[in-house]
Amino acid sequence: MPLHINLLTRMKNSGHVKIYACTPTMQMVNIKKEDLMRDADEMASATTFLGVAADAYVALLV
Repeated sequence: MPLHINLLTRMKNSGHVKIYACTPTMQMVNIKKEDLMRDADEMASATTFLGVAADAYVALLV
């Protein structure tokens, strides 16, 4: 079974997936932008993510 990071990378490389990092969660656990995996497209608040997700075909919040 592939590692989750490999699955995310494969999905991202398909061109059909965008990865958002949750800024409130990042602040809560003291993660900085440079700590994120290179495949993360952008950082977003919950409000921003919900706006994007409303227009998406499928949205997953993990």
